[in-house]
Amino acid sequence: MITVILLFLFAGLAEIGGGYLIWQWLREGKPAYLGLIGGFVLALYGVIAT
Repeated sequence: MITVILLFLFAGLAEIGGGYLIWQWLREGKPAYLGLIGGFVLALYGVIAT
């Protein structure tokens, strides 16, 4: 049961964090490496959620 809860929390953090990093890159003019990290984190979210 604790494993399911931890996976759910990690998936949520990855989804929100990845989207936030991409937002910072696209809308706030932050460096492109943040967009790359955000894309990686969102891909990680896809793996965690499945």
